[in-house]
Amino acid sequence: MMKKSLSAVLAALMLLTSLPAMAQTTIDPKEDRNITLQEVGLNEVEEGVSPTTGLTLEYIEVEEGQTGMALTGRYLPMLVQIGNDEGGVGNRAPWGATYADMVYEMPNHQNGPTRLTFLFNDVVPDSVGFVRSARVGHVWLREEWGAGFLFYGQQEHEGSNVLEEFRRLGHSAIGDPLLFSGMVGEGKAWYKYYTERAGLKSPYHIDGNVAGMYSLIPEDYVAPNHAFRFTDATPEGDDALEVTVNWDSDNFKYDSKLVYDIESNTYLRYMIYKNNVLHPWVDKDTEEQIGFANVIVQFTDITYNNSPDAPVVKMVGEGNADFFMAGKHVAGYWKRDDYTSRTVYYDADGNEISLQRGKTLVIVFPNGKRDGRGVSYE
Repeated sequence: MMKKSLSAVLAALMLLTSLPAMAQTTIDPKEDRNITLQEVGLNEVEEGVSPTTGLTLEYIEVEEGQTGMALTGRYLPMLVQIGNDEGGVGNRAPWGATYADMVYEMPNHQNGPTRLTFLFNDVVPDSVGFVRSARVGHVWLREEWGAGFLFYGQQEHEGSNVLEEFRRLGHSAIGDPLLFSGMVGEGKAWYKYYTERAGLKSPYHIDGNVAGMYSLIPEDYVAPNHAFRFTDATPEGDDALEVTVNWDSDNFKYDSKLVYDIESNTYLRYMIYKNNVLHPWVDKDTEEQIGFANVIVQFTDITYNNSPDAPVVKMVGEGNADFFMAGKHVAGYWKRDDYTSRTVYYDADGNEISLQRGKTLVIVFPNGKRDGRGVSYE
């Protein structure tokens, strides 16, 4: 795992403030890109290679207490709802992010706050947090992956009720072998795998032993093929050394900047606070600043169910998608046919895009226009 020391992070911040301003391009979410999509199927899973990161499994370190494909050879993704309160920095920083293959970010409130979902497969850790509640968009994301799913509470508004949506899709929120609700009693086998971390206030203190819950999933369960395509080549596209994501949050704390680091070939994530002060996004336990080999901005329709805190994020359909990899930007497209289908990401030629090997950040972003909200790069 790549680990950035505090001195390296500070040096990077100083460099950011000293660099001359570059031309900034703001993405039009509804731009007509005239992309003809080619027919695609499922991708072949290469022996010994992770289908989620493209990394060689035998070279991935698995620590004591952890599990995952790098240890067992079994493909079994696990999704965990993670709080992003205050932008996820300082005493609100998450833990377990170092081991996540993918991170999804979705709106949690109309005025800017977002929620994260960590996906683990290569390494499944025994301590992840802080675990928070689910919205209906997360239900549809889980259905796509067929993953084990950790969530501590759920929205139950009529019209965006997580429990009802699980039932509609054929699952019981507290009886399905893949669903691990934290709102259960001691009679459930996974109850013991949710604990409270000392020194942290509620509701920012719930720890999930994902490896423990992973062990409860029946051995004969086979998750659907969701393998990505990977390449070692640098994509063709315009330069994109910085990506800025503005959610139009009232207190700025949910806006982020992703800065390309050529040494690691990743985009390091920073949270933007008031007056454009940047805070590195780090794992609370490992103190590692998290970088992503791939940043995907997936534009979609997002509505609110009679309340600003009841987002309904359209996860089935199609729309524009923008990809940031190896310091380049590619304007593309995404499509997902139904709830059990995988989301396919396409390049400018309509072919399924090949990702860089490593972590991926997917930002599910509103395609409607609003002052102060948008994604830009330079």
